[in-house]
Amino acid sequence: MTGARNRKAGLGRPRLAALALVALLAAAPAGAQERKPVAGTSVSLAAPKGFEPATGFAGLMNKATQASVLVVELPAEAHAQLSALFENAEAAKAGFARQNVTIAALDRVDVGGEKIPLLTGSQIAPNGGAFDKWIALFKGEKTVMLTVQAPKAAKLAPATVKTMIASVSLGKEPSLDDKLAALPFAIKPAAPFRVIDTIGGSGALLTVGDRDTDPSGTQPLMVVAYQTSAPVKPGQEEALSETLLKGTHNLENATIAERRHLPFAGGDGMLLRGSFKHPSGADKAFAQYLAIGPDGRFVRLIVMADESAMPQLQPAIDRTVASIAFTAK
Repeated sequence: MTGARNRKAGLGRPRLAALALVALLAAAPAGAQERKPVAGTSVSLAAPKGFEPATGFAGLMNKATQASVLVVELPAEAHAQLSALFENAEAAKAGFARQNVTIAALDRVDVGGEKIPLLTGSQIAPNGGAFDKWIALFKGEKTVMLTVQAPKAAKLAPATVKTMIASVSLGKEPSLDDKLAALPFAIKPAAPFRVIDTIGGSGALLTVGDRDTDPSGTQPLMVVAYQTSAPVKPGQEEALSETLLKGTHNLENATIAERRHLPFAGGDGMLLRGSFKHPSGADKAFAQYLAIGPDGRFVRLIVMADESAMPQLQPAIDRTVASIAFTAK
């Protein structure tokens, strides 16, 4: 997927889901602008001319050039894993090639006396569009990955990007309530589901149980994600639902037992329900809900749990599903 405009949340495990967003500026010096916080994140920065707060993800958007700045925050412990990709250009080329990103160079930008790694590269979108891409990695209370993407036709100057990167400061992590309020959709989880965290300002991770990190996949998992790529026309709900399901980690070979339309997110939604075999060997059930909003963007909710647990969870799933609504930003 292509950055902030064409990205999807990997729906495999809590915390690791946000890593899928890695693949995801007006050539005026960022220093000419006032440093402002990015809603729902610990990041403040001076935005280049023409960039405004984004409405579908955590970051900035230049509507005229379609350039974007995406902020993804991960647990502090993720820094050790991700920093290995930023140690040298060869490691970066190999690591990001898996996301179809071509890395050309590794640079260092002085940010408050600290040398922050900055990868420069490019990406070809599925529709053939060519993009310049810059990726920087910061360490604060959270691990912060900042991705800048611009169509090559926008001719975004590397100096502009570096000036913006140099303006970044990391503050306290916002509260979970603040991060939820910054999402482009409303959600009210029903117990026993609880929110673990948000994903890139466009999604939310929920679970049932005490663990925030569950690599074995024993706890029920719910992911709600908003789409920020090209608008989708109403009437494509069923085909889109199946395509997204088959592109979800662990669900590539899922068996779909039920397809039906139902109200979701204030409109005509699509439900897919079925089962799959987890890598642990456990038999799992899933339910995926999708609705296309009035602007052609869609919201998707998927929940996975042991087949034996799903019937008991269904009332809470139903209440959470009923709470989802697109919000005007």
